[in-house]
Amino acid sequence: MSIRKMWLLALMLIAVFSVTFNALVLSTLTDKFFKEYMTENHKNHMTQIVSDSTKFLTEGSSSETTISVKFEMHLVDPITRIRLYNAKNILVLDISATNNMRNHSMMGRKMMNSMMNAQFEEIENIELIENGRFIGQLNITKYSSIENSIQARMFKASLISNSFYSIVVVLIISLLIGLYISKKMSKALMNTAEMAKNIDLGIDSDLIPTKIIEIKVIQQSLEALIRRLKLKQKSRTILIDELVHQARTPLTILKTHLEGFSDGIIEMTPKEIGICENQINNMTAIISNMSNMIDAEKDFDGINLEKFDFNLLINQIVAGLKVQFEQKKIRLQLHANEKVILYSDKYKLSQAIYNVLTNAYKFTKKNGHVKIHSVVYPEKLVVYIDDTGIGIPQKNLDRIFEAYYRANESIDTSGEGIGLYIAKENLVKIHGSIQVKSKVGVGTSFMITVPLDIST
Repeated sequence: MSIRKMWLLALMLIAVFSVTFNALVLSTLTDKFFKEYMTENHKNHMTQIVSDSTKFLTEGSSSETTISVKFEMHLVDPITRIRLYNAKNILVLDISATNNMRNHSMMGRKMMNSMMNAQFEEIENIELIENGRFIGQLNITKYSSIENSIQARMFKASLISNSFYSIVVVLIISLLIGLYISKKMSKALMNTAEMAKNIDLGIDSDLIPTKIIEIKVIQQSLEALIRRLKLKQKSRTILIDELVHQARTPLTILKTHLEGFSDGIIEMTPKEIGICENQINNMTAIISNMSNMIDAEKDFDGINLEKFDFNLLINQIVAGLKVQFEQKKIRLQLHANEKVILYSDKYKLSQAIYNVLTNAYKFTKKNGHVKIHSVVYPEKLVVYIDDTGIGIPQKNLDRIFEAYYRANESIDTSGEGIGLYIAKENLVKIHGSIQVKSKVGVGTSFMITVPLDIST
């Protein structure tokens, strides 16, 4: 059974149960109060009939017509007939509901007679005593109980019919609301299912947002999965490019040595052979990393700790980027300090610095400059990278480290906006951090902090 059908069925059952339960409770309470009202009203009529009959028999102040009119006013359910006898047991008055129906239409009289004939009646005899003397008798014909009166039966029938109409109306309204909500829910689920299918097939698709919290959570999880997959794919691409770049160095050294051996310029001494062996080992390690990346189950982004000279590393990075900066006429300045030995992941730190410098290159105009300097503290190293670029608005500073976020879409730059995200992720993995300050039209300053020894 589909969710839509389950939702409609549950909604209809809840509606029927709620209305039925409410109707039963309301009908029971209303019927109770109605019976109490009818009982009290009946007592008042009986008291008035006895009082009027006593006055008529003792005082004779009222005419027969007047007392007949008064008695007719008391022919209210469950009373159907009033007969008054004097002390000599002579019938003085006989007033019945049948005689009182003269003003009703023919159809109304037939309906009343039909309902009256369908009831069980009883006669209540009341002796009229005045000052200890018997003055007459009342014979009051009425239904056997108030529950069997015409008004009571009509009232119950009205409650039942109204409850039925309420159930029908609520069912119709519930059905319409259920169809509307289930349609929106089903549509949102189908869109989410389509999104999951496209993720499996590797197809990009636009997601239609929904206000349903549970489905929205699923969509957010799928979007997070897409981002992670894109980041993983992008990270592997970047890492492959870096490994390919790293492979050029040992290949160049090997080629130079082989040419030197062939031309006789370099003697084939154990030392030179050892250098070639080291480069072969470096190539073996690079190829092994590439093999790990092919196997998706293996972690190719682990931490590789080693001791290295930071100044040597930053000089190598600057040397590699210097030609690119010079082509754009951007002055790249490095203020080197004394030798600083770090125990960390050399690749992740270099990639973080490389990405920040690349970002500075993209957003710094012609004839601008980028400065790099570092400060060594007892337990940490702080690297400052300042540029004279276009700057970043304050409202965007908190988001520039988000994946695929680009603070300035008007600038035509390559990439998908994950460079700073990867820089921050790499620094976090080696227990470091990155902070930024910027002013539009003036430039941007990044501060990279890393521990001297990650193991402490």
